Amino acid sequence: MEEAARHIIVGVVTTKPARAAAASDEAGTRSAILDAALEAFSRDGFDGASLPKIARAAHVGHPLIHYHFGSKDNLWRQTVEHAFGGLISEAAMIEAASRDLSPLDRLRVLIRAFTLFAARYPSHFGLIMSEARANTERLAWLQNNFLGDFVGRLRRILAEAQAAKQIKEMPIKHLDLIIVGAVVLYFGVNFNPPEDVSIEQLAADHADCVLEAILRGIAL
Repeated sequence: MEEAARHIIVGVVTTKPARAAAASDEAGTRSAILDAALEAFSRDGFDGASLPKIARAAHVGHPLIHYHFGSKDNLWRQTVEHAFGGLISEAAMIEAASRDLSPLDRLRVLIRAFTLFAARYPSHFGLIMSEARANTERLAWLQNNFLGDFVGRLRRILAEAQAAKQIKEMPIKHLDLIIVGAVVLYFGVNFNPPEDVSIEQLAADHADCVLEAILRGIAL
């Protein structure tokens, strides 16, 4: 059934979605601002990120940020949507595509998809960490609107796998963080991908290690 899990990933998320050509200069400007804002908020946090610096990084005039987003707070929220909307969409598609699999195989599918997302977009999770350190209302908003959706899916699958006696009875509030941490830290901390390995292959290899360690253990 591991092979079935791999086929679902191939069918749903392993082909990196091409960034559509901007329908207009306005759409291209908006996208450039969001990309620059994501890097700034991930690196410097909300308070440290400067709108003039974001404008320079996006190669646009500072007033255009206010034109498109109105305020720094709204820019941050739109940046979160820009960063994590794809993860939520992929998780929903995977849940639908894998509904006929066992809970254990659905867990494998979700971990592989999450690993691929983290490999492609390692800086996205810096945005979460910067808010977690500050423990702001923005973190609560992020959890309610984005993180809670993904974590909720992960927890449901873990609970179903436990009910089916496919994994050990352990506190799910620990298991979910063990899984998320094992994936995110590999790509988010001092990450320099080897030049001779594709992101997709690197993600698959790391997912293999995570699944082996979590599902089978490392003791001989």
